Amino acid sequence: MKTLEKKELRKIYIDKREKLTEEERERLSKKIVEKLFSLDLKGFKNILLFCPFRGEPDITPLFSWVIREGKNLILPRVEGKNLKLIRVKDHESLSPGAFCILEPKEGEEVKPEEIELSLIPGLLFDKRGYRIGYGKGYYDRLLAKLGGLRVGVCYEFQVVEEVPRDSWDKPVDLVVTEEKIYEGGKEK
Repeated sequence: MKTLEKKELRKIYIDKREKLTEEERERLSKKIVEKLFSLDLKGFKNILLFCPFRGEPDITPLFSWVIREGKNLILPRVEGKNLKLIRVKDHESLSPGAFCILEPKEGEEVKPEEIELSLIPGLLFDKRGYRIGYGKGYYDRLLAKLGGLRVGVCYEFQVVEEVPRDSWDKPVDLVVTEEKIYEGGKEK
Protein backbone atom coordinates (compact mmCIF):
# COMPACT_ATOMS: atom_id res chain seq x y z
CA MET A 1 0.00 0.00 0.00
CA LYS A 2 2.71 2.51 0.98
CA THR A 3 4.62 1.81 -2.24
CA LEU A 4 1.55 2.58 -4.34
CA GLU A 5 0.81 5.70 -2.29
CA LYS A 6 4.39 6.90 -2.71
CA LYS A 7 4.30 6.16 -6.45
CA GLU A 8 1.13 8.23 -6.89
CA LEU A 9 2.54 11.08 -4.77
CA ARG A 10 5.76 11.07 -6.82
CA LYS A 11 3.81 11.55 -10.04
CA ILE A 12 1.65 14.34 -8.61
CA TYR A 13 4.58 16.30 -7.16
CA ILE A 14 6.92 15.82 -10.13
CA ASP A 15 4.13 17.22 -12.33
CA LYS A 16 3.55 20.17 -9.95
CA ARG A 17 7.25 20.97 -9.80
CA GLU A 18 7.77 20.70 -13.53
CA LYS A 19 4.86 23.10 -14.15
CA LEU A 20 6.81 25.93 -12.50
CA THR A 21 8.05 28.43 -15.05
CA GLU A 22 11.78 29.11 -15.22
CA GLU A 23 11.13 32.55 -13.71
CA GLU A 24 9.14 31.07 -10.80
CA ARG A 25 11.83 28.45 -10.16
CA GLU A 26 14.57 31.13 -10.14
CA ARG A 27 12.59 33.41 -7.83
CA LEU A 28 11.70 30.63 -5.38
CA SER A 29 15.24 29.18 -5.46
CA LYS A 30 16.71 32.58 -4.62
CA LYS A 31 14.39 32.83 -1.59
CA ILE A 32 15.33 29.30 -0.50
CA VAL A 33 19.04 30.18 -0.66
CA GLU A 34 18.33 33.30 1.46
CA LYS A 35 16.49 31.12 4.03
CA LEU A 36 19.45 28.70 4.08
CA PHE A 37 21.81 31.59 4.83
CA SER A 38 19.57 32.51 7.77
CA LEU A 39 20.71 29.22 9.40
CA ASP A 40 24.19 30.70 9.95
CA LEU A 41 26.28 28.36 7.84
CA LYS A 42 29.64 29.75 8.98
CA GLY A 43 30.21 27.09 11.64
CA PHE A 44 30.20 24.18 9.19
CA LYS A 45 33.32 22.96 7.38
CA ASN A 46 32.27 19.85 5.39
CA ILE A 47 29.13 20.80 3.46
CA LEU A 48 27.24 18.37 1.24
CA LEU A 49 25.18 20.06 -1.47
CA PHE A 50 23.41 18.75 -4.58
CA CYS A 51 22.99 19.70 -8.23
CA PRO A 52 19.35 20.44 -9.09
CA PHE A 53 17.49 17.86 -11.16
CA ARG A 54 14.07 18.00 -12.83
CA GLY A 55 13.02 21.32 -11.36
CA GLU A 56 14.53 20.96 -7.88
CA PRO A 57 15.43 24.24 -6.16
CA ASP A 58 18.67 25.64 -7.56
CA ILE A 59 21.06 25.89 -4.63
CA THR A 60 24.16 26.21 -6.85
CA PRO A 61 24.79 29.83 -5.72
CA LEU A 62 25.93 28.21 -2.44
CA PHE A 63 28.73 26.36 -4.28
CA SER A 64 30.89 29.44 -4.81
CA TRP A 65 30.14 30.73 -1.29
CA VAL A 66 31.33 27.42 0.23
CA ILE A 67 34.57 27.55 -1.78
CA ARG A 68 35.14 31.27 -1.17
CA GLU A 69 34.70 30.77 2.60
CA GLY A 70 37.38 28.05 2.61
CA LYS A 71 34.91 25.28 3.40
CA ASN A 72 34.78 21.86 1.75
CA LEU A 73 32.24 21.59 -1.07
CA ILE A 74 31.09 17.99 -1.23
CA LEU A 75 28.80 16.63 -3.93
CA PRO A 76 27.28 13.18 -4.41
CA ARG A 77 28.23 10.78 -7.19
CA VAL A 78 26.20 7.67 -7.96
CA GLU A 79 28.21 4.47 -7.70
CA GLY A 80 26.17 1.31 -7.98
CA LYS A 81 23.33 1.53 -5.48
CA ASN A 82 24.98 4.19 -3.31
CA LEU A 83 26.02 7.82 -3.31
CA LYS A 84 29.74 8.38 -2.92
CA LEU A 85 30.56 11.79 -1.43
CA ILE A 86 33.29 13.68 -3.29
CA ARG A 87 35.11 16.84 -2.22
CA VAL A 88 35.46 19.15 -5.20
CA LYS A 89 37.76 22.14 -5.66
CA ASP A 90 35.43 23.93 -8.05
CA HIS A 91 32.10 23.27 -9.68
CA GLU A 92 33.49 23.57 -13.21
CA SER A 93 34.66 19.94 -13.03
CA LEU A 94 31.12 18.55 -12.97
CA SER A 95 29.65 16.52 -15.80
CA PRO A 96 26.46 14.53 -16.35
CA GLY A 97 26.53 11.22 -14.51
CA ALA A 98 23.83 8.74 -13.56
CA PHE A 99 20.35 9.93 -14.52
CA CYS A 100 22.03 12.92 -16.31
CA ILE A 101 22.54 14.70 -12.98
CA LEU A 102 25.71 16.79 -12.78
CA GLU A 103 28.24 15.13 -10.51
CA PRO A 104 31.98 15.23 -9.80
CA LYS A 105 34.16 13.00 -11.93
CA GLU A 106 37.14 13.26 -9.63
CA GLY A 107 38.04 14.41 -6.15
CA GLU A 108 38.73 13.11 -2.68
CA GLU A 109 36.11 10.83 -1.13
CA VAL A 110 34.60 11.98 2.17
CA LYS A 111 32.92 9.61 4.62
CA PRO A 112 29.24 10.37 5.35
CA GLU A 113 29.88 10.67 9.09
CA GLU A 114 32.40 13.48 8.39
CA ILE A 115 29.69 15.69 6.88
CA GLU A 116 28.70 18.57 9.17
CA LEU A 117 25.88 20.03 7.07
CA SER A 118 24.00 18.31 4.27
CA LEU A 119 21.30 19.70 2.01
CA ILE A 120 18.99 16.92 0.86
CA PRO A 121 16.60 17.12 -2.11
CA GLY A 122 13.19 15.46 -2.16
CA LEU A 123 9.92 15.38 -4.06
CA LEU A 124 7.90 15.69 -0.90
CA PHE A 125 8.66 16.30 2.78
CA ASP A 126 6.46 16.27 5.79
CA LYS A 127 6.76 18.79 8.61
CA ARG A 128 8.65 16.26 10.76
CA GLY A 129 11.37 15.81 8.13
CA TYR A 130 10.39 12.54 6.48
CA ARG A 131 10.77 12.59 2.71
CA ILE A 132 9.79 10.91 -0.50
CA GLY A 133 12.41 10.87 -3.23
CA TYR A 134 12.44 9.25 -6.64
CA GLY A 135 12.21 5.75 -5.16
CA LYS A 136 15.71 4.42 -5.80
CA GLY A 137 16.74 4.75 -2.12
CA TYR A 138 20.04 6.61 -2.67
CA TYR A 139 19.35 9.32 -0.10
CA ASP A 140 17.55 6.89 2.25
CA ARG A 141 20.73 4.81 2.50
CA LEU A 142 22.87 7.94 2.84
CA LEU A 143 20.70 9.55 5.56
CA ALA A 144 21.24 6.52 7.78
CA LYS A 145 25.01 7.28 7.81
CA LEU A 146 25.24 11.08 7.58
CA GLY A 147 26.69 13.05 10.44
CA GLY A 148 25.86 16.64 11.30
CA LEU A 149 22.80 18.72 10.49
CA ARG A 150 20.60 17.28 7.72
CA VAL A 151 18.43 19.83 5.92
CA GLY A 152 15.70 18.99 3.43
CA VAL A 153 15.32 21.54 0.63
CA CYS A 154 12.12 21.98 -1.39
CA TYR A 155 9.41 24.42 -2.41
CA GLU A 156 6.65 25.19 0.12
CA PHE A 157 4.03 23.32 -1.95
CA GLN A 158 6.13 20.16 -1.45
CA VAL A 159 5.60 20.15 2.32
CA VAL A 160 2.63 18.20 3.66
CA GLU A 161 1.42 17.24 7.11
CA GLU A 162 2.60 13.62 6.82
CA VAL A 163 4.08 11.37 4.12
CA PRO A 164 3.68 7.59 4.00
CA ARG A 165 6.72 6.00 5.66
CA ASP A 166 8.50 2.70 5.73
CA SER A 167 10.59 1.34 8.62
CA TRP A 168 13.87 2.28 6.87
CA ASP A 169 12.91 5.92 6.22
CA LYS A 170 15.02 8.45 8.13
CA PRO A 171 13.99 12.08 8.67
CA VAL A 172 16.07 15.18 8.05
CA ASP A 173 16.53 17.59 10.99
CA LEU A 174 15.08 20.65 9.24
CA VAL A 175 13.09 21.35 6.08
CA VAL A 176 13.74 24.69 4.37
CA THR A 177 11.42 26.21 1.78
CA GLU A 178 11.16 29.69 0.31
CA GLU A 179 8.65 30.58 3.05
CA LYS A 180 9.42 28.59 6.18
CA ILE A 181 11.81 26.42 8.14
CA TYR A 182 10.31 23.30 9.77
CA GLU A 183 11.89 21.51 12.70
CA GLY A 184 10.34 18.47 14.40
CA GLY A 185 6.88 19.16 13.01
CA LYS A 186 6.85 22.85 13.94
CA GLU A 187 7.70 26.05 12.11
CA LYS A 188 10.93 27.51 13.38
